[in-house]
Amino acid sequence: MITRKSITGKNCGINIWTAAAVALAVLSAGTVGYAQSAADIARQNMEEVVRLTQAKMTDEVLVTYIKTSGKTYSLSSDDLLYLNSRGVSQAVLDAMLVASGGVAPAPAPPPAAVITAPPETPTIDYFRAHLTPYGQWIDVPDVGAAWVPAEANTPGWRPYMNAGHWQFSDAGWFWQSDYPWGDMGFHYGRWINNEFTGGRWGWAPGYNWAPSWVSWREGTGGMGWAPLPWGVEFRVGSGLYWHGALAVGGIDFGLGFGAFCFVGADHFWGGNYNTYVFNESQSRVFFESSTFNVGYNVVGGRVVFNGLGQEHMAQITHHPVVAQKATELRRTEETHNFAKRVAEHKDLARVAAHAQPGRPGERATGTAAERARTTGTAAERARTTGTAAERTTHPPEAHSTTPGNTHPTTPGGTHPTTPAPAAKPLAPKPKPPTSGSSTNKPPTAPH
Repeated sequence: MITRKSITGKNCGINIWTAAAVALAVLSAGTVGYAQSAADIARQNMEEVVRLTQAKMTDEVLVTYIKTSGKTYSLSSDDLLYLNSRGVSQAVLDAMLVASGGVAPAPAPPPAAVITAPPETPTIDYFRAHLTPYGQWIDVPDVGAAWVPAEANTPGWRPYMNAGHWQFSDAGWFWQSDYPWGDMGFHYGRWINNEFTGGRWGWAPGYNWAPSWVSWREGTGGMGWAPLPWGVEFRVGSGLYWHGALAVGGIDFGLGFGAFCFVGADHFWGGNYNTYVFNESQSRVFFESSTFNVGYNVVGGRVVFNGLGQEHMAQITHHPVVAQKATELRRTEETHNFAKRVAEHKDLARVAAHAQPGRPGERATGTAAERARTTGTAAERARTTGTAAERTTHPPEAHSTTPGNTHPTTPGGTHPTTPAPAAKPLAPKPKPPTSGSSTNKPPTAPH
């Protein structure tokens, strides 16, 4: 290629035919009227840049043209948004601002701080970043953003059944998951299954940790467990609340037989529950003859999820039940899974951390709207805060309840298959909080 003089008079390798194309494109825009105002001229100059951009002129050519043409643009914030939407690059926008007597914007801020270990209290941004590679975010009415793991597309898949096993801890039954995302999905938030999740199990974010969030049923020769539904709220010093009232004997949270994983007592230890789980007809029969047990106690204002009890489980399973430290189980799982996710997706370690107002040393739990939806009113937040030790070992979970009676929380029966999406869409923004969580009633699932 013959190197010719550029617009600036320097040998920079821009072909003279490119400069001619710029001039032709500008002249083809039309002749400026004699009576045009300064604003009209600035607008026309801006549209010239748009036309040149859409004509596939390089940034180098456009910046040179802007610097040498002597034209001004008087760009407003709306103009910048408009130009950006038409494909004008940041380098060209900076040149237009300088040509108008303005100042180019400051360089982009440095990347977010690198977190080299999982945070004590995850944020919504952390959940989105770390869960998106492993599933799909959807929007569920009355709940907001929910995440459906890719595994949930497999028929019969359910939380607290596949790829994991139970361990007993000083905080109660700890679900040890084999999934790289299990330290989030089984220790925070709630699981839902309804028509809005496509008959699949989806996970709604929560920001307080527990060894597991399940309830139990026991019958002759076996037992079962099911995820606590969306809307169950734990209040420090009081206990679990459902429909705004303290959950006492006889309240089963509307959990139908389809939500439970039932196994024989001799198959409780070791995992592989999907191999030994009762089928639908067996589950229905066992459910009707079994006894519900939410399986928690409040000790010193803290919740302990003992399920059917340490000694009783040892008796009926003919297996010793030794309590391990929940803090150690948690630390080991979170550290291992975090490292695995970062190894698989290098950018996951780079997640912004923000201090939560009024709570020095802790990370925020998402946006103000998300925090309001999750923790409810100021009075409810006061009930669910607890001490640092309580949040670490037996932290409470606080959720606003879900209004209405038309969206079942727990399925009854089979789980239809939904094909896994080829590409996972961006997560929808969580819905704004509903008013007054104490009066909103979550749905009751069919039995």
